[in-house]
Amino acid sequence: MSTPAPFDYVVTGATVVSHDGRRRHDVAIRDGRIAAVGEQLATDGVRTVDASGLLLLPGLVDMHVHLREPGMTEKEDFASGTRAAAAGGVTTVVDMPNTKPPVATAERYRQKLELVRDKAYVDFGLYGMLDHDNADEIAGMAELGAMGFKLFMGQTTGDNRCPNDAAIFRGLEAAAAADLVVGVHAENDHLLRMFGDRLQASGRKDPRAHLEGRPAFVEVEAVTRIITMATEAGTKLHIHHLSTAVGLQRVLDLRAQGHRVSVEALVAHLFLDDDAYETHGNLIKLNPPIRPARDVDALWAGIARGDVDIIATDHAPHTAVEQAEEDVWKAYGGFIGIETMLPLLLTAAARGKLRVEDIVRLCSYRPAQRWSMANKGQIAPGFDADFVLVDPTTETVLDAATLHSKHNVTPYHGWPLVGSVIATYLRGRLVFEKGDIIGAPTGRQIIPARTPHAVAP
Repeated sequence: MSTPAPFDYVVTGATVVSHDGRRRHDVAIRDGRIAAVGEQLATDGVRTVDASGLLLLPGLVDMHVHLREPGMTEKEDFASGTRAAAAGGVTTVVDMPNTKPPVATAERYRQKLELVRDKAYVDFGLYGMLDHDNADEIAGMAELGAMGFKLFMGQTTGDNRCPNDAAIFRGLEAAAAADLVVGVHAENDHLLRMFGDRLQASGRKDPRAHLEGRPAFVEVEAVTRIITMATEAGTKLHIHHLSTAVGLQRVLDLRAQGHRVSVEALVAHLFLDDDAYETHGNLIKLNPPIRPARDVDALWAGIARGDVDIIATDHAPHTAVEQAEEDVWKAYGGFIGIETMLPLLLTAAARGKLRVEDIVRLCSYRPAQRWSMANKGQIAPGFDADFVLVDPTTETVLDAATLHSKHNVTPYHGWPLVGSVIATYLRGRLVFEKGDIIGAPTGRQIIPARTPHAVAP
């Protein structure tokens, strides 16, 4: 009787990059998990994947995507969005709740999960919404596997009503009781609307009016308010898409006083500055907006110091017709980004802006840790075999026509790139290789590990 092979296959010849270093190791896969990492793991009878000359990274975890299902599937849907993720080396996505209808009740969460669960080409989590009157729904969404909750303190796509402070605090308490992260769009909604009304009344319709209508202090005010409330409520807090130098400094000041909060920077806020309004117009309308170069520099400095915890995309598709709108007040905010994140960051690494190890830390290891994804974000025995093979030397030009989203309109078209995604594996299965999606959707829902606890009313 023959002895069964110890592994399903072994990836050989790659340099394995983790959050704290890189080593020339083989990676052995068995039953969708990483079985071993070390030297000379290949044995007779075991299939090998030759990755000589390539880097092997943990699959990226994008904590901030809008896949537009349900209700806005003319822009994107779960299948097209997760195909784009696989093509970009992203093996886990967490989808935002500002859909139609918004995911603000346990029943809507259940309906959305049933709708999307068989369409995903990568693993996924779903946020619920912290709404203006739904604190009583938080526990139910948590029981269905909610990855966390999104709080919109400022207006964005969907024009969902922003909660008042009392509703926010009740929601923060409920999220703390469920031991789940609340992620926040931190801008002061009343001030945004006032400044926007003033600019419209003056006749401004140009793209830069969006930036002028969302000054930096509205972010600082909201960051200060939500961190203060979350500390009192005992809530795990994350600031999505922090965009300004003064906003980051306020976070650092509050951390120095003992407040605990994680911070995210967007790819768009790192690679574009306000000069791009002249080139791209309303295509780069984003909430919060693309900022001046001094803010971009401050975010990169925060990454270098370790003050920024996570990089994400805020992948926010719209139709090509919508993104050609010339009136800034009619234009939608956001654009695609999930497929271009890793190539752009690899290019930044080739130019000395950060290390590939930093990409792993910011886009794999830290997101998985912060949101308690027990088996994601590392190349180590027992973890899911989610990994991406990267050629760090390939020089190409970004071609929008090759992207996998429904509408491939991107401000990065024509940008020179250094580094490319060769292949993406999800739980040991090849899902993307050399431009092509491989096979049917096999993504699964990711449920965070949590320890629910009571919070006094």
